[in-house]
Amino acid sequence: MPAQLPISQMLPGVHRVRVSLAGGRRREYWYAWRGGPRILEATAQGDAALDREVARLTPRAAAAYEAERSPRADNFTFYGLITRYLVHLESDGKLGARTKSDRRKHLDVARADLGTMELQAFESRKARGFLITWRDGYKATPKTADDRLAAVGAVLQWAADRGELAGNPVKDFPRIYKVDRADIIWRTQDLAVLLAHAAPEFDHAVRLAGLTALRESDLIGLPWSAVGENAIIWQTGKSRRRKTVVIPITPPLRALLSAIPRRDAVTVLTSSRGLPWTISGLAAALRRARQDALKLAREKAGDPAAVSGIEGLRWHDLRGTAATNFILAGLTLDEVAMILGWKLDRVKEIAARYVSGEAMGMAMIRRLKRNERRDRDT
Repeated sequence: MPAQLPISQMLPGVHRVRVSLAGGRRREYWYAWRGGPRILEATAQGDAALDREVARLTPRAAAAYEAERSPRADNFTFYGLITRYLVHLESDGKLGARTKSDRRKHLDVARADLGTMELQAFESRKARGFLITWRDGYKATPKTADDRLAAVGAVLQWAADRGELAGNPVKDFPRIYKVDRADIIWRTQDLAVLLAHAAPEFDHAVRLAGLTALRESDLIGLPWSAVGENAIIWQTGKSRRRKTVVIPITPPLRALLSAIPRRDAVTVLTSSRGLPWTISGLAAALRRARQDALKLAREKAGDPAAVSGIEGLRWHDLRGTAATNFILAGLTLDEVAMILGWKLDRVKEIAARYVSGEAMGMAMIRRLKRNERRDRDT
């Protein structure tokens, strides 16, 4: 933010967010208050250019800020309802920061499109069809479209629970985005493609995810203090730190933990700068690794249309990789299901597709031998 713009003094309470995008681009958002309506969005190549764009848009943002902060009681339109809901959302301890951020973005769109609707319109029997038709206008990106309507539904359900509406007209609405990724994982050959030219710090992060099944937020926050002699014991973020997960330290996981430099950081994983990873940092590193893999594949094939073979895989699919690694280490399917918080049928699907009967048999033999040694020692 340019030094000549004392935004915190000009617009007290304004909430500013700056994020990195692909290709070195940067984007900044301003909200009238944390959880409030968006009053500025600027995108540019690099921080210096973004500072100039923000400065250009500041007068308009200041006017929007004053309009939003002016005393008023809008209890009649959907715009006002969303505004009140966002204040509630900020203090909702049941939702994570990522969920709140995504919901605010979806509601910014809903408020722009539907804000002038009077609340009584949502009592109409036609409201459900109208809102689903609104959602369908964004069906070019089906998951985003569904998430957008789900955010609207969350507002309407909140209003219904408070007695402001008779009900939520889009409760249990039919989804247009349907995908079953239950048995999609990063295979050994996929990881080899991804990590062919990866920096050691990113390599460590990917492999740790594939050996622990930890989600991104838990992975980057995992402290060395959670790593015991035989298990990693950690409170997961998805459970709001109320649930403790116990991850056995298998031989491959032990070898990886030994290879990761301890440095001076509290967390197990650190970036090349020696600082804890961020979600956006991991996403950027994954994007770069994909680009490197694609470039290499096209160079090898001599074909600009060649693909790397890992285009459809996501970071979250490393949890399936971890499931296979746990099975190969000798854990039972029930134990794997418990660690990942999955239904047993999903683990069985993973095992049936990616773990051969011979490999599972050898894993069971290793498990039996370990039990026999333990029995002899007791």
